[in-house]
Amino acid sequence: MSLLEISNLTKSFGGILAVNEVSFSVNNGEIIAVIGPNGAGKTTLFNLMTGIYQPTGGQVLFNGNNIIGMSAHRIAGLGIARTFQNLQIFNNMTVLENVMVGRHTKSKTGLLGAIFPISRVQREEREIVEKAMKKLTLVGLANKAMVGADNLPYGRQKMLEISRAIALEPELLLLDEPAAGLNSTETRKLVKIIYKLRDQGVTIILVEHDMETVMEIADRLVVLNFGNKLAEGTPVEIQNNQEVIAAYLGEEDLVC
Repeated sequence: MSLLEISNLTKSFGGILAVNEVSFSVNNGEIIAVIGPNGAGKTTLFNLMTGIYQPTGGQVLFNGNNIIGMSAHRIAGLGIARTFQNLQIFNNMTVLENVMVGRHTKSKTGLLGAIFPISRVQREEREIVEKAMKKLTLVGLANKAMVGADNLPYGRQKMLEISRAIALEPELLLLDEPAAGLNSTETRKLVKIIYKLRDQGVTIILVEHDMETVMEIADRLVVLNFGNKLAEGTPVEIQNNQEVIAAYLGEEDLVC
């Protein structure tokens, strides 16, 4: 059984089909890239998979369970985490506090536990800090833990958002344009982080326009165009797909 199965997923906005009967599956341990021109429906697809939008039709199965109709919070609790195309960090918090927020679905203490500083609450708080620091170490931000998030340069803020997402300890991580705005050095660090996460058992789907990065790290690619799935295959297959070349790059070659 696949970790994720998307079947005929459809979303329309006022009669405009943003995603039109898209189907594909994702196996455990895979790195899947979703590519396509601007407006192809890539971020809408992510929003449907994470409960931000509800589809017009189709289904999304995660570990065999249909997650359509579930809230974003519940889907996150099942093991799906994501980053956003536009940074979603808490600028008024420290780097460490941002990642601690990412542990919210793992917290076992309720309202009374938050009010009364009993030993169990204190122990859980220490565990949250410890786990958050491990995630910061993975992305190279451990030495910035007590720095205000708004004081980080853009590239490190992107790493912070990834760190907060993986604080959920997800089975499936969705990365929406993680390399956007990064320089070549930062992009190389990102690639290493993605490989580390895969080695730790995290399955990854990324939306990305950096074709060099995509072709290097993706096991398979799903190509969208005007909300439709145009093609699916390995990097080599997609590089040689004439429909993809025409739709995505016009007269240019897809090979990087």
